[in-house]
Amino acid sequence: MQTRILRAATLVLLTVMISRNSFGQIYGDDGNRSFSMNISRSADDSSGIATIIYKDGPVYVLQMRANKILNFSVDGQNIPLDGLGKYQGVIDSIKVRVKEAEEQAKRDRAQAELDRHQADRDRVQAELDRKQADRDREQAERDRQQSVIEREQADREREQNQLQAQRDREQAVQDRLQADRDRLEAERDRVQAGRDREQAERDRVQAEEDRKLLDSLIRDLVSDGVVPNKESVHSIKLDADEICVNGKQLSEALEKKYLARYSKKGSSWSLERD
Repeated sequence: MQTRILRAATLVLLTVMISRNSFGQIYGDDGNRSFSMNISRSADDSSGIATIIYKDGPVYVLQMRANKILNFSVDGQNIPLDGLGKYQGVIDSIKVRVKEAEEQAKRDRAQAELDRHQADRDRVQAELDRKQADRDREQAERDRQQSVIEREQADREREQNQLQAQRDREQAVQDRLQADRDRLEAERDRVQAGRDREQAERDRVQAEEDRKLLDSLIRDLVSDGVVPNKESVHSIKLDADEICVNGKQLSEALEKKYLARYSKKGSSWSLERD
């Protein structure tokens, strides 16, 4: 009982003393028996002292500087340095396992350093990813705003196109109505031109008849001695009631003759020339 109490007290004390800078390892052997080892270095690395707690049934505590043993105890009882031969096998086993543990700790530190570097890289990458995500969000927002602008522009263009199409349709209707009016006007002009041609023909025929009538009248005047020749006729005025030549009224007999021959009901005409 006393031995067990002493072991427990030793473990507690040593654990408190060396827990700050320690690493441990649990081993098993072929006999399914396990042991644990806790190695601690002093806070002052310059001293180079390592304290090893080795539990393998008894509790062994070994203090070493480099490969030199400074102190050794079993279940809390110090063993003189000249009495270590009895425990040489245990000490050698402890040294082997300390070396293994230190190599493993070195590998663990190296892996921890790699993990730290990887964590740094991961943080840097995460920051880059975050910044990229921010840029992507900003670009997405710009794209969304551009899409809104383009959609609004498309809506305006569609409305303008619809208005223009409506104006074009209305203009087409007006053009068609104007074309119809132009065709009607052209038809009226064509008809009027026909009437004008007909009237011109009638006027030409009438003018020809008037000319022939005038020539006949002048010949009669010359023949009847009213005027000496046709060049002496300067004016003629003829209506249904009278005839005057060069401003003079003819005799009643000649007047009746000329009115009967040249005057038509409701018509009158005159000639004036130099």
